[in-house]
Formats: sequence, C-alpha cells, structure tokens
Amino acid sequence: MRSFLKNHHRVLFFTGWLIINLIQAATTEFFDDEAYYWIYSQYPAWGYFDHPPMIAILIKAGYAIFKSELGVRFFIILMNTATILLTSYLINNRNDKLFYAISLSIAVAQIGGIIAVPDVPLLFFVTLFFSVYKRFVQNMSLLNSFLLGVSIASMVYTKYHGVLIVFFTLLSNVKLFSRYQTYLVAAISLLLFSPHLYWQYIHGFPSVQYHLFERNASSYRLTFTTEYIVSQLALAGPVIGWLLIWASIRYKSSSTVEKALKYTLVGFYLFFMISTLKGRVEANWTVPVFVALIVLSHQYLNQHHHIATWVYRSLPLTLLIVVVFRIYMMLDLSTSDKIRKDEFHQNKEWVKIISQKANGLPVVFINSYQWSSKYWFYKHETALGLNTPYYRRNNFNFWPVEDEFFGKRVFAIGDYGKVVLKDKIIAPRFKEKGSAVIPFYYSFMKAQFTRIRNKVTPNAIASSFEITVPERYLPYFRQPPFDTASIQLAIVTSDTIRYYRSAATVKQITGPSSHLSVNFPHQLPKGLYEARLGISSAIPEYPTLNSTNFQIRVE
Repeated sequence: MRSFLKNHHRVLFFTGWLIINLIQAATTEFFDDEAYYWIYSQYPAWGYFDHPPMIAILIKAGYAIFKSELGVRFFIILMNTATILLTSYLINNRNDKLFYAISLSIAVAQIGGIIAVPDVPLLFFVTLFFSVYKRFVQNMSLLNSFLLGVSIASMVYTKYHGVLIVFFTLLSNVKLFSRYQTYLVAAISLLLFSPHLYWQYIHGFPSVQYHLFERNASSYRLTFTTEYIVSQLALAGPVIGWLLIWASIRYKSSSTVEKALKYTLVGFYLFFMISTLKGRVEANWTVPVFVALIVLSHQYLNQHHHIATWVYRSLPLTLLIVVVFRIYMMLDLSTSDKIRKDEFHQNKEWVKIISQKANGLPVVFINSYQWSSKYWFYKHETALGLNTPYYRRNNFNFWPVEDEFFGKRVFAIGDYGKVVLKDKIIAPRFKEKGSAVIPFYYSFMKAQFTRIRNKVTPNAIASSFEITVPERYLPYFRQPPFDTASIQLAIVTSDTIRYYRSAATVKQITGPSSHLSVNFPHQLPKGLYEARLGISSAIPEYPTLNSTNFQIRVE
C-alpha cells in the first residue's frame, strides 16, 4: 500500500480533487450569478455587458452534455483541476507533499472550483499563460509566440483582469520590449481579441463604462480598505493564508518566471488596494494571484522547513472547514428565517412558490438579474429582470427578452408595499417583497441616453441628450398606452431615490438616433447629486434605467 501511494500519489491527488468536485457540483444548487451566466449561453455573442464571452462558451458546451447544474459547471471543474496540475509544473524542484498541503490550504480553490463564474477559467488561462511564458523566455520561436498570444487572448476573453497579468509580466522583464517577438505576441492577441472589441464598439463600450465609472462609490469609506485586507487573508487561507502571502513576498525569485509571478502577486494586491479608494473591491478580483501564491510560497517554505510545519499542522483544520462547508452546500441544513441570504439552498422551493402565485403569467423581477435568471433556469420559463435607476444596467438591457413581454399580462415582483406591489410574498429569500399583476406590460430598457448636458436653475434642470433606440421600438412610441411613457430624472443616494418627471414622452423620439431637450422641475437644495435618466414603464414608480451615472450640481 505504501509503495502504491508513493508511485501513484499524483494520480490519486488530482483524480480525487476532480471526483469530489464533480460530486459537489451535481448535488449543489446554483450560486446566484451562475444562472445569469447560463442565460449568457442562451444568447451567444462576442461580448456581454458584464464580461467577455468565455464563460458563456464553456457553459454552453457543458450544458449540451448534462442538462443540469453539473452541465453548467462541467468544464469549469475540469479547468479547476487542470489549473492545479499546470501550477505544479511551474515549480522547480517541487516537493509534492508541500505542494499538496499548500493547494489544500487554499479552501476557495477547492470549494470555489465548482462555481461557474469567470474567475475559475481565468485562473486556468493565467496558469496556461505562465506555462507558455516559461517556454517563451527560453525559446522565442514563432510557435511559442503564437501560443503566448493565444493564452493572452484567452485570459482577456475570460475576464478583463487578464490585462493586469500581461502588464505586470512586462514590468518584471522590460527587456521584452526590445524583442520583435513581443510585438508579434501583442499583434496575435489583439487580432484574436478584435471581435470582442468590435462588439464593444457597436454597443458603445458598455463594459468599459460600467467597470471604470458606474461602479465607483460616491465617497470613500475606511471599510472598503479594511474589508479588502480581511477578505484577502481569508481568500488565501482561511487558516494559514497570512503565512502563504508572507512567504510569497519574502521569497527571492530565482528565475524569470518566478520574477513575473512575484510582480503579479504584489501588483494585484496593491492595485486593488488602491482601488478601494474609489469603491468596494470584490474579494474574488484577486483570484489570479493564486498561481503565484502557490508557487512562491512553496519555494520559500521548501527552503524553511521549520516554517513549513505550520502548513502541515493547520491543514486538518482547513480540511475540516472545507468538509463542513461542502456538506452545508450539498444539504439544506439551514433555515431561511435565520439566514438572510443563502444562495445555494431552497431555490427550487421559492421558484415553485412564485410559479404558483404567477398562475401561468410571465414573471418580471424588479431590480434583480439574479432572481430572474434562477427562475428562468429552474422553471424553464423566460423571466425578465427590470433594471431601474435604483439598480444597475446588465445584460437584460441588451437581450431581446423584454420584447417578448410587450403588451402581455405579467406578474411583477419588487419591494413590498410600494405603489401597486401590495401582495406580500412568503418564500425563502423573499422577505419584504411584494407582487402585483400588471395587465398590459411595457418597458424600454434598450433605449440609451448619451452625451448628456445639463443646465441647472433654481427651479428646473434643462437636459439635452442623444437617444439611441432599436427601430422596433418606434412603432410602439406612437401607440397607446406605450406613448404615455415619460422621460424621468432620478436623483440617487445610497439609500433613497427621487424621481422628477418631464413633460416629454417617447412620442418625441422620432428615429433610431435623435436629439432631445427636456426640462425637469425640481426643488433640490444646494449640493452635488448623482443622477440617471429613465423612461417610465407599465409598473408605476419603476422607470427603466436608460443612462450611465452623471452628476448635477445645484448652486
């Protein structure tokens, strides 16, 4: 038995990693965003509002094999296992026992490896990039240049953070700028990525606008930074993460690849630390550092065996946490009354309750692309996410889903008690939510207001803007009751929203691209306000979100 383990430990480790995650994926309900990305796969495109298309491609391929959560997650799980395998080959003079201990100590690498979100394939392509980069610096052949260009394009097709990997790698080896192969790699990756850039161009670069501008907080909070630091320690651990980060930073790189990994690790942590100055940073945005974290901490701890013992000692506790969390994810051991938000449980239950209340009507979820996506997946019926100025834009602003609801009797769900939503919903995760039947639905989320200019007086805000709408909207703009939809100004704070109606309606929109000037009467006190433009919908007090954020100053 001992000799068998000695000769086959790698096969056993990676096979066990894969099988456990396959079982986990098949027995765990969706994390909220997974259903949203599944809808991505129903509308193949070169780009989406939130992310590039790689996650949609992987989900579509897996779902063609298994029509279940397992199918959505299938290629994600394969990539997660392949990531750990490829990472092991990046380590010179590898100590397998230490490598296994470090990999298992990063709990999210195990548990998170089943979730169909862009971070997992991004981590795979980051590992692939460094594997090819290792070959490239040894031999800058045309083949290696091509493969490096493909790996860069694959990273960026998965998540835009891939650009940072390239940036910090170049920063670690500035001599690359003197080699023509570097520019060949750049040309190949740019050529491969050009279809997505074209998609961004024809849609007005929505992802750039959202990620760089719309996600900014109105003011800095110390909690943005403290939460970031704590979350990074937990993400790298949860028990021994602090030691892995410390060891990775302490290690003195001995090769070009290790130097690139070091620059990537430090660069990512600092870049997103600075990003906390303009808003909240999601913990998972630094996931690409896991490759550097495993490789560099291994190299340091392999030279300092007395420190490495802490990894081995803490591993049983980490594995216990992982096992408990895996069981929790697979089994519904919680009660929704005690847990405010539990994404992995009781989804089928609340979908069934909503379906019964809807009584065959199509469902519109106000300000939740996640609930609409989960309802769509588990009910197998198209649902609409209505985005208002109090929420944010997402891909429901681009998909043709809204068109299917025009003129239909629908079942709307939003904040309980607000205007018409008087029927309280009793279902898991639906506290303080109400519903109403809307006899004749319409909304115009695909209309986009750009080039907004405002002139503020004490009693009115004069706004002028360009309007772009799909041509299929235009006939509706001239028919009752659609033609009564008014253009509105929303003043948004962290916890409130106020709407100011203009006298202008969609009847004044005369073509697919036009210019309009409107007045919004107001009684705002002096100050600087965050604002957005919208168009009223069939649901009272729930206009659609039709512009990016902009500021208005009342003197």
